[in-house]
Amino acid sequence: MAGHSHTHPDPGNDLDGRVEAVLDRLRADGGRVTSGRRAIVLSLLSARDHHVTADDLARAVQLDHPDLHLSTIYRTLEALEQLGVVTRADLGQGRAVYHPVERAHHHLVCEECGALTEVPEEVFAPLTDALRARYGFHASSHHIAVSGQCRDCASRA
Repeated sequence: MAGHSHTHPDPGNDLDGRVEAVLDRLRADGGRVTSGRRAIVLSLLSARDHHVTADDLARAVQLDHPDLHLSTIYRTLEALEQLGVVTRADLGQGRAVYHPVERAHHHLVCEECGALTEVPEEVFAPLTDALRARYGFHASSHHIAVSGQCRDCASRA
């Protein structure tokens, strides 16, 4: 991913337990748990930057599973999204990232350098409340991305 990215600490529960919990949800939904799917979930949950693209996952997973196709990664991400395990965030200009739904947050995306800043959900609450009250519009509360210029790029302009 171009530019800077923001990471946040691991929420504290052990990685193996988190991976098994996700795989249990896949099983309960009728999905098969293959070694490829296990590797995808492990890579997604252990990524340092919790905002990864399908291509990022493919590069990481295909080191140990070279026969794993990108289509399998997309299908697995779609299944995880339907289960509410991950959120797909469209960050503009064809950039879609996936991140675990461990805490709700939104994004500020710099159009100049690509910096990605996480913003707590409560910052956007007044906006989503105003949209609902004024227009009867219910904004998706799981993701809002605002494009513009980060502090550094704006100060150079």
